[in-house]
Amino acid sequence: MTFKRNVLVTGGGGGIGAAIVKNLLKEGHKVAAADINFSAFSGSHPSLLKLKLDLRDDLSCREVINETIKIFGNIDTLINAAGVCYGGDPVTADVDEWDETFNVNVRGIFRLTQLALPHLKKSARADIINISSIWGTDYNPNLLTYSASKFAVEGYTGGLRNWAFKRNIRVTALQVDKVDTGFRRNLGPKGDFPVEQLKKMLTPDDVSVAVCFVLNMPSTGCVSSMRLDAPLWYQNNED
Repeated sequence: MTFKRNVLVTGGGGGIGAAIVKNLLKEGHKVAAADINFSAFSGSHPSLLKLKLDLRDDLSCREVINETIKIFGNIDTLINAAGVCYGGDPVTADVDEWDETFNVNVRGIFRLTQLALPHLKKSARADIINISSIWGTDYNPNLLTYSASKFAVEGYTGGLRNWAFKRNIRVTALQVDKVDTGFRRNLGPKGDFPVEQLKKMLTPDDVSVAVCFVLNMPSTGCVSSMRLDAPLWYQNNED
């Protein structure tokens, strides 16, 4: 029998996070979906808890953890899917956008995870999945701020993993390639792609399938990192 979990998903109001929430509910888990707004996710379910979360605010992070514990009793799984992305190279990157990106993508993950760890340690099988990016392992000068934040996520996830193994907590970095979501909204015209190119991107459901694969691994193993590429994006008609 599949272990039924109490799962907290950040960014659960849309995009990748919403797809993960829906897939986990289908598998019979209880899910707390936390986000700053739910304009892109109107779904309801008896096992779904919707919570307002601003990852830049310590009090908001603490309230989300406390409310999840109050309703579910404990947290078995934390999926850090929330994030922001801005463009810019070493000259054009905006310092305020740099601050917001690191506050959400790095500090927010660190703080929410720190608050969740005492509860995760109580679980018979605990998992943390941090949604990272291929730009956290490769360099992208035109997404400099975002890429730097995801390199930080990779560094944090690795250190967390080494600490967590001894405490029966499995930690995974899921590095995703181009995904067709509204995530590119802050990139302006550079974030607009023709329909034919959008069809070649990963879908949020692709990412949710990978998340469920990680969670369904037997307890004897852990997917420490997984890279999810978008192979169609790189194909052409030259051959």
